[in-house]
Amino acid sequence: MKITFWGTRGSIPTPSTSTFETQRYGGDTTCVSIESGDLLLILDAGSGLRLLGLDLLRRPKPLHATFLFSHLHWDHIQGFPFFMPAFHPENSFHLLGPPLAPNPDSPVCTLERALRRQQDDLSFPVNLEDMSAKLTFADLPSDPIELTGPDTSLHITWAPLNHPGGCFGYRVEEHRPGRPPAIFAFCTDTEHGTQLSPSVQRLAAGADVLVHDAQYSPDEYIGNGGHDHIGWGHSTWEQALAEAQAAGASRLFLTHHDPLHDDSRLASLEKQAHEAGQPLGIQVHVAAQFLSLDL
Repeated sequence: MKITFWGTRGSIPTPSTSTFETQRYGGDTTCVSIESGDLLLILDAGSGLRLLGLDLLRRPKPLHATFLFSHLHWDHIQGFPFFMPAFHPENSFHLLGPPLAPNPDSPVCTLERALRRQQDDLSFPVNLEDMSAKLTFADLPSDPIELTGPDTSLHITWAPLNHPGGCFGYRVEEHRPGRPPAIFAFCTDTEHGTQLSPSVQRLAAGADVLVHDAQYSPDEYIGNGGHDHIGWGHSTWEQALAEAQAAGASRLFLTHHDPLHDDSRLASLEKQAHEAGQPLGIQVHVAAQFLSLDL
């Protein structure tokens, strides 16, 4: 299983400037790809999806992939209008999202309504109908998802996270003949609070890699020197590490970086988190755009 971070920023894209550098950890919002044999799974469609799309254009067609959305806040869907493979009719994409705001009067699912609204005439000049690839939309089913290829399969489960408006985390298990499962847990946009999250614990149990929200420093979260961020739906590296330790995760990658954190600030937080993780036997890193992991 190959995991690649195409966007690791939270809230809004944060380009690098002469006075605010973001090149090391990246400025694009959330998007992660998972490749397993012939299977391609895409988690979230932040602005990093544009870069994944450009990479996919260099691959043989037709392209097939499954999208899973954690939630539908703008920073997690804003890259979809710029996903160039969706403009090629030979490609097909199945898009699944959590039913966070079901509308019994609408014939389409929550995810499709959100993406159509993002590309309506008042917001964007190119409508969803202009994307000529085959796009199918659905709410997450009640049962786990199984994606099966010639020599590998992905078993996918999910659970609700603590975030305003709702959010879902995912557990992806890769199964190959003769190998133990590789386990990847994706828990962006979640607020740890004062106790461990049962959902995160279920998703991250025994994970090889846990990707967890850590938008704020511990001081920022409680408001030392300014406004606190309690109730905003995001966590700290200390809270993420506590979840990883309790779940028995081997590696922890901190994500959803605050737009006020440049490379220097993130490197400082990474050093603190890495040092705290060492005596626990957990490798802790800040997720960096374009970083690839092989499990």
